[in-house]
Amino acid sequence: MNVNEQVMKDQEEMITIRQMLHLNPELSNQEIQTTSFIRSRLEEYGIEIEDCGLRTGISAIIRGSKPGKTIAIREDIDALPIKENTNLSFSSIVDGVSHACGHDLHITVLLYCAKLLNEYKSELSGNVRLLFQPAEENGTGALEMIKCGCMSREPKADLILSVHTSPDVPAGCIGIKKGPINAGFDIVKITVKGKGGHGAHPYKCVDPIVVSGYLITQLQTIISRENPAVKPAVFTIGTIHGGNATNIIPDEVVMTGNLRSFYTECREHNLKAIHRISKYCCESMNATAEVEVLDNKMPPIFNDYEIVEQIIKAAEMTIGEENIVSLELPSPGSDDFSCYLDYCPGCYFMIGTANEDKRSTQGLHNASSIFDENGIFTGVKVLTQYVLNTLKIT
Repeated sequence: MNVNEQVMKDQEEMITIRQMLHLNPELSNQEIQTTSFIRSRLEEYGIEIEDCGLRTGISAIIRGSKPGKTIAIREDIDALPIKENTNLSFSSIVDGVSHACGHDLHITVLLYCAKLLNEYKSELSGNVRLLFQPAEENGTGALEMIKCGCMSREPKADLILSVHTSPDVPAGCIGIKKGPINAGFDIVKITVKGKGGHGAHPYKCVDPIVVSGYLITQLQTIISRENPAVKPAVFTIGTIHGGNATNIIPDEVVMTGNLRSFYTECREHNLKAIHRISKYCCESMNATAEVEVLDNKMPPIFNDYEIVEQIIKAAEMTIGEENIVSLELPSPGSDDFSCYLDYCPGCYFMIGTANEDKRSTQGLHNASSIFDENGIFTGVKVLTQYVLNTLKIT
């Protein structure tokens, strides 16, 4: 198969599908119509849909004619609670909801990879599992798909791939990096418990507000004094609540924050340090601390070195070496694609969607963001070529 020729032939249809999806965005766990549309397309292509018990989202499989590796490709399908302000002819018709993160492009990329690879399955040694994942934006979708068995059912995935739109990479290019490419994300809740009383008699109380102020500053020493300087991390306290009157010392203060980490070992150390410092800082002031790491935690995304090399090779064969952008730094943003990497190695790379229109470079999750549709063709070319290179019968 000449991948570039096939993609060129289907460009208009890809754009039509992307724009239809863009018109009809659906929020996390509400992707009913989107799932129905994906299912109808896969059935039209003759692709086997796996029964996972998912309310939204789909797992499907293309079985090659001979045994071999199983490659999973995952793309997210949900939209954001943002009212679109692009004035595009295909702007969202759903009030207050839009595809401001490019997931409509992601769906289109995976659908057309599926179409092309299914047409060529007799030449494949191995399988391709297609994961159309719901609820990436609220951080629950990957874990739900894993719970439903998409990473444990036979044939099990030997590796997993995903692409994401990037306003920092020119259209027609990919952005890729070995090792850490996106930060892990953990939400932390800390409850500082003291002893309430009258504001005129603090010596009869244990003031959790004073303790919390001291604790917040001490927690920042985790990053500045315990985390390796060459392995960045960020810890931010974003909310703090305590008390309801000026003359009353409350019994407790509740604060929440988030930890972003690029390396698993740093993440594990820093989470332990949050527990340790909270406990002993509060105890030193006669208070106590309860620390919770909430369930929607995400590890960092770490790209497998060998898979990255093979993705680069596929890109050289399709879009050319000059259109491969080597990303110098990882992104502090997070994606629950990282959850799949507990089961197999993988690679997450960027498809460029930036062009001369400033709206295409202003960043994701913006009401006026637009995406150059050439990014779709780039994603289909590179992913399809990678699968062919890896699974093609020799």
